[in-house]
Amino acid sequence: MPSERPHLTIYNEISLDGKITGFDGDGGRYYARGFRWRSDAILMGSVTAEAFGPNESPEEQHRVLPPLEPADLPPGFEDLVYRPRPLLVVPDSGGRLRNWRHARAQPWYGRIIVLVSERTPTDHLAYLDRRGIDYLTAGEQRVDLPLALQRLSAEHGVGSVRTDAGGALNGALLAAGLVDRIAVIIAPRVGRDPEAQALIRLPAPVDGALVLRLLESEVLEDGALWLVYETSPRIRADH
Repeated sequence: MPSERPHLTIYNEISLDGKITGFDGDGGRYYARGFRWRSDAILMGSVTAEAFGPNESPEEQHRVLPPLEPADLPPGFEDLVYRPRPLLVVPDSGGRLRNWRHARAQPWYGRIIVLVSERTPTDHLAYLDRRGIDYLTAGEQRVDLPLALQRLSAEHGVGSVRTDAGGALNGALLAAGLVDRIAVIIAPRVGRDPEAQALIRLPAPVDGALVLRLLESEVLEDGALWLVYETSPRIRADH
């Protein structure tokens, strides 16, 4: 197994108090900026992917769909998404997502790859086959993210990834030393929900802090900030 992995950027819009939910963000700006730099794949958390639509009924899940063809872009968006369109990659070892009919209708992605583990139910793998969706097995109980990224590079030519995910997946990637950059839009808002999700939720406590280096900054039209940071190779203790 090659040691190379894709260059990975965590990307999100956050409120001033560091939350990704609980405030009114600018979705159009978020996606326009996200697609302005080329990424071979978008790594999306399974919770985020639930927004594509509700799970299909049991009867729908057993229907075989034709091969996936990317949907036409809405008028005015032709210059937003580059070609070839990026892969959509979603970890789902538990087989919770059964809404792939809706995801297939999205115009922003090319092929879809679901990351699974050796314990993923076989009936879920059969469902993915009926949806014409590829899956990549990495890990025994849960998805092994380092292995999955290596295999995406080696087997699918993925050299760059940006996330469209919540705090849990972002935290897992960061704790595993897989993140090269963090890009955020900081909206001039304070969230209204004390239980709102943070940008990063580490899976376990760590010693010290992650050292970041500012690469890019910009004040946007409504007072929001655009910030891009480079990470150190791993979480490390301060001295």
